[in-house]
Amino acid sequence: MKGILYVVATPIGNLKDITLRAIDVLNEVDFIVAENKTYSLKLLNHLNIKKRIIGINSYTEKKKAKEIVEYLKRGETCALITSAGTPCISDPGTLLVNTCYEFGIEVKAVPGPSAVISALSISGLFVDKFLFYGFLPQKKGKKIKIFKELSMLPYPIVFFESPRRIMDTLECIKEGFNERFVVVIKEMTKIYEYIKRGHITEVMEYFKTQDIKGEYVIIVDRQQSHQKEMHNSEE
Repeated sequence: MKGILYVVATPIGNLKDITLRAIDVLNEVDFIVAENKTYSLKLLNHLNIKKRIIGINSYTEKKKAKEIVEYLKRGETCALITSAGTPCISDPGTLLVNTCYEFGIEVKAVPGPSAVISALSISGLFVDKFLFYGFLPQKKGKKIKIFKELSMLPYPIVFFESPRRIMDTLECIKEGFNERFVVVIKEMTKIYEYIKRGHITEVMEYFKTQDIKGEYVIIVDRQQSHQKEMHNSEE
């Protein structure tokens, strides 16, 4: 009998956000596939879980997927986890999932924390639909081009950004989206979590005075005209 691949969501910062089902699955599987073995060991040690860990990344996933599937074909069970949040969303894992389907191996979701959904839920923006873009290219020109292409979309857009590039990206947002309302969330669910809401110039001025550390989620709101259309449709 073939094994099962469990795609397990893990905390995005606060280790207490792990679900009971995720703990059960991590305890019960034969081995764990992790994006970052060192980072994942912090969570596993916190839960007192000792398992064989196979590391994968975007460069090794294709080769490792075949190795992992061989274990699953022999009846072993496996949990796929990422450094934080839900695997396969701007993280490795999709090739492994597809390889499992190719060989008739069952894949099950173990849902839990998501930086995207968590950020939207506390943004204060009206969200009937949204676009998740993820990580942006490093070059300024490419970012501005992307922002201009996205600027007419009638719903909020979610981006991830690192501390090294947050100020540059905010400047590009101003150039690509003009004076749009944005929400920037720093270190979500962690000790130094902070949310800044406002028009882009106001947000940029705020972050110029701050110590730029941690990971960021940026949400660019829809155009004002689209906001009015949405409110009218709800009345």
